[in-house]
Amino acid sequence: MSMFKPLLITPETEHRFQNFILFEPASSRITEVDVLVRGEKVVEMYEHILNGVSNDDSLKAQILRHRLTKIGQMLDLLTSYENVVISKFFDRVWRRYSYISNIGEAFLHLPLFLTSFPAYVQEKEAILAQRLDEEDEEDMEGGSEVVEPVAAVQNKE
Repeated sequence: MSMFKPLLITPETEHRFQNFILFEPASSRITEVDVLVRGEKVVEMYEHILNGVSNDDSLKAQILRHRLTKIGQMLDLLTSYENVVISKFFDRVWRRYSYISNIGEAFLHLPLFLTSFPAYVQEKEAILAQRLDEEDEEDMEGGSEVVEPVAAVQNKE
């Protein structure tokens, strides 16, 4: 039975939530329920964010522009955007965050996303990946078989 843990988003924790852009073949490794947008919509969101920070000369904006430029260069290499996805937002304290961060490029933090796309402010639940309980996380990682330590096996003999 699959049980979801409640999402705990407060003004103090929302900065921990990050989404990712994933290119093929890594995009096929993310489950459909964790996909926020796919295809041409990815490019539209990317361009909207890039235009939003283009006139800001703060250090944070410069760092973001640098990261977005790198993503833009990867997008320019593609002939089709069909298999490009932007993930929903993952909390850095979740075990699944490290999995997604290893196969994708960091895109936006939740506060910046909500500032750039205010229509989603009322739909936070729809843009956040679900936090799975520990049993589901173990299943996602290939099962939860109990393996006895070598010393315990040797003592049984």
